[in-house]
Amino acid sequence: MLLQKLQQFMYGRYGGDKFSLFLLILALIISILGSFFWPVALLADAIFLYVLFRMLSRNHAARQKEYYAFLRFWTPVENWIKFQNTRFRDRKTYQYFHCPQCKQRLRAPRGKGKIQVTCQKCHNVFQIKT
Repeated sequence: MLLQKLQQFMYGRYGGDKFSLFLLILALIISILGSFFWPVALLADAIFLYVLFRMLSRNHAARQKEYYAFLRFWTPVENWIKFQNTRFRDRKTYQYFHCPQCKQRLRAPRGKGKIQVTCQKCHNVFQIKT
């Protein structure tokens, strides 16, 4: 019964997305820092209110415009974090390096000595020690 009422209330509203989650985490961090300096806590409260406004908004076009602007910033950061995670996971198996000509990111198995590498993007051939 209560769940149905909540679903009816949220019908047609924007809801949550990655930007809202990012703002919630940011507000939580600022709130923790605000426990030492109270004006900073007001900023965290303002962010919490903005997240609530975004989630309850019915103006989907404006919220999606904000979301896509956020994704232009966040996607490269997220991809960099994922690559660093992969690089750390494969640190004993592969060595990562860049092509000297086109700067394409490449990898080679570790422990093979000096090997000849051909870049798949620019077809530059060069040697690297693994």
